[in-house]
Amino acid sequence: MKLCKNLIYIIFGILLLLPAACTQDQICLSNQHAVQTGFYSGRASVDKDTALQNSSVYGVNPQRDSIYARETFQSMFLPLSFNNDTTIFVIDNNSLIDTLWFSHSKEMIYISRECGFTFNFTLDSVWFTRVFVDSVAIDVKAVNYGENFENVKIYIY
Repeated sequence: MKLCKNLIYIIFGILLLLPAACTQDQICLSNQHAVQTGFYSGRASVDKDTALQNSSVYGVNPQRDSIYARETFQSMFLPLSFNNDTTIFVIDNNSLIDTLWFSHSKEMIYISRECGFTFNFTLDSVWFTRVFVDSVAIDVKAVNYGENFENVKIYIY
């Protein structure tokens, strides 16, 4: 009888611990496949943060998708195309318009059963027009799921 009682306590204790072992161990991150950019003064001798004011950014691939609309920002998160190897963005800085072209490769990765699959990207090159953008530098080529690195520095006049 005592053995049966102890066995019931053990089984009950195990059943109490099972729900804790089945909780989701990873939160799925949305939009974590974006190129992270920062704006810097093209005239400073050292990297100095700067901001665009009342500016808009939209993607062109193949339709126009608004990312920022008449906002002030010092950095941008620009989502790369899952379908193409080039992603295009237009930056409208108070009617001064520059275009950025990102050439990239992609690799599908498995995240988890809950989150499924996504892509990691590698930036190959970036081209740009020179209306208010002075230069662009790729700082970190890898655009990986869940990482928070500034990939590209955009120097403006």
